[in-house]
Amino acid sequence: MAATETQVRLSERQKLLIALSTIPAGAMQGMDSFATGVALPQMQGALSATITEVSWVLTAYLVAAAMFTPVYAWLARKLGRKRLYIFVICGFLLFSILVSQSSSIPEIVAFRFLQGCFAAGLNPLTIQVVLATFPADQHGKAFGWLQTGRMSAVVIGPLVGGVLTEFFGWQVVYLMNIPLGLTALVMMHTLVPTDKPEGSKRFDLFGFFLLAICVGAFQLMLDNGQRRDWFDSPEIIIYSIIAASGFWVFTIHCFSTRNAYLNPAVLKNRDFIVGAIFGFILNFTMWGYVGLIPPILQNHLGYPPMDAGVLMTPRGIGTMVAAFCCGLLLQRYNPRPILFLGMLSLALSSWMLSELSRETGPFPIMLAILVQGFGLGFMSTAAVTAAFQNIPASLRPDASVILSLIRRIASSIGVSVLFLLLVRSTHTARQSLSEHASLYNERLRHSLLPENWDLENAAGLSNFGEVIDAEAQFIAYIHDFTIMMFAVIALMPLLLLLRSPKNTKLRK
Repeated sequence: MAATETQVRLSERQKLLIALSTIPAGAMQGMDSFATGVALPQMQGALSATITEVSWVLTAYLVAAAMFTPVYAWLARKLGRKRLYIFVICGFLLFSILVSQSSSIPEIVAFRFLQGCFAAGLNPLTIQVVLATFPADQHGKAFGWLQTGRMSAVVIGPLVGGVLTEFFGWQVVYLMNIPLGLTALVMMHTLVPTDKPEGSKRFDLFGFFLLAICVGAFQLMLDNGQRRDWFDSPEIIIYSIIAASGFWVFTIHCFSTRNAYLNPAVLKNRDFIVGAIFGFILNFTMWGYVGLIPPILQNHLGYPPMDAGVLMTPRGIGTMVAAFCCGLLLQRYNPRPILFLGMLSLALSSWMLSELSRETGPFPIMLAILVQGFGLGFMSTAAVTAAFQNIPASLRPDASVILSLIRRIASSIGVSVLFLLLVRSTHTARQSLSEHASLYNERLRHSLLPENWDLENAAGLSNFGEVIDAEAQFIAYIHDFTIMMFAVIALMPLLLLLRSPKNTKLRK
């Protein structure tokens, strides 16, 4: 694909500075997400919330991001990328501050939803800026640089989040966004050229409402299904009907309307679809890890927030190394073998985590999380490159928001599904352990056992019940990691559908 006039006019130094200017905003978003994962257990305890209630701190953010992501293709054409980028950063900062000042779960969830509305624009705008700056044969390198820089947030996010949570409380986690956001504003204003608005087609308000209703109903179905006993509940049936019918009408609307909310022409590109599928896998697993690893480390393996943050630091290091190497490899090779390496790393990491026990030391945990970081780094860069390797320039804004939307939905589904499986597996394990309850049961003989057993009184029975509950939940976490491993392995054959890029400089 030929370079645009703007790409030719920019020097290599200018291109690098433009790419660097997008890093603080991405780092802000990444740090917010991963630090939130570390802060969730303390937030749950401080506000006396259930695991279902606290999961909405993540899911409300992700639902909002999924609903509003497509808006930014239209807004970018109408307002210009740079102006819109600055506006989005300001909104994200505002609601980060409001979250930090909240004192109840409903209040936090409301502000996280609004924060997610602005977060929806960060990723597609970043992609658009990179695609507009670099020619096609440099996309892999550019996305590699970008991910290497952005993943610094993954390195320091859990660590800093753990330290701040332990010493100052969960509220401070959201104030970390302020210095990164201000840096992003300065760099965006001074380094990124001002682009002229292209003029925009009429906004598809009907399509927007259809998608919002569909995503919202689907999320409510996922989050309330277990508590309402799924399809035995009229409420869940109503949610599922609304979600399914909304999706059906939305699909027909997109293919029959000239100015559709999502441009269906993008979906005719096979490489984009395959790249989007791997983006879905990436975000599903990544947000699953965000929701699962901090609680098991803190609540079941006994690590305080700061130590849990230290244990998760290798993930960011692995991601940075893999993203940098991926950027170099993509200049010579197509994304297929790199995606395979990423998926293999994720599957191996999930297997290592599924082998955790209460006697597992910190080194095996850090090694599993490091391998996980390699997988996330390889997949994050290669999936985006694969999706855009054969996309016409005219469809890039639409493609960027559709890809971001798919990844947002994957994040939301990942959190909800894995929390759902966690609850169901906990119930099943609790039943099994209760039926085979004995002082000689190896599953129950760990450090949580009281020193003096006396099952002849209420206190003894209460202690025994607490041990069973704790062990059941631990088993459920292990079960989730196992499911993630098999899911990644099962999806590996999809790599065969990915074609080589039209750029002949790349090897097969």
